[in-house]
Amino acid sequence: MSGPSTREALLEQGALLIARHGVARVTARQLHEVVGARNESALHYHFGNIDGLVAEIVRVHLDEIEARRAPLVVAIAADDLTGDLRALVRALAAPMADDLDTPVGRAHLRIVAQLSHPAMAYEMPFQRTEAPAGTAVVKWLWRALDTLPEAIRTERLALLRAQLLSGFGLRAQFLDDLSSSDGPATNPLFVENLVDVIVAGLCVDPSPEAVAISQGVRTR
Repeated sequence: MSGPSTREALLEQGALLIARHGVARVTARQLHEVVGARNESALHYHFGNIDGLVAEIVRVHLDEIEARRAPLVVAIAADDLTGDLRALVRALAAPMADDLDTPVGRAHLRIVAQLSHPAMAYEMPFQRTEAPAGTAVVKWLWRALDTLPEAIRTERLALLRAQLLSGFGLRAQFLDDLSSSDGPATNPLFVENLVDVIVAGLCVDPSPEAVAISQGVRTR
């Protein structure tokens, strides 16, 4: 294989292996064998190590999601839907849904779900990559929920992130393990139902107990 093709093969086959077995269980030897690389230093040459490969897989995935999300954000702004919760949540979910249709796309969803630390939900989103479309959606969501106490808004957006990542990661695993062809046909229903569930959770009135607790929580 030539250099560039070996690099692409490592990205693709590495994603498939890591999604199935996890980062800790995949070795450089396995990666070289699966891509047919004669040079056992190919991984080091292109990515440094497995962590570097994973970082590049995630970067490619996030860049692709951002590219799909950008026209949705333009449409939301043009149609004056920046306060429409369903339009905003769907702009986060729909670009991820496209990855359910391919083995590599599903691998990307599974890897991101595996690697996402819960603490990241409380950081400013989309700071680890250049993602103006994703950042715009989150800012609009924050404003759309401005009737909620700040601490509750923070928790709800953290749950939104968790639901998206875990939901798509589990759906991808389900499709990979599925022996019939029924799954892909129901993907649109899965996506729209997931959006419905998330929107319902975002806009439900907080309980008196949650409000009382939020009043004593230090906000960011």
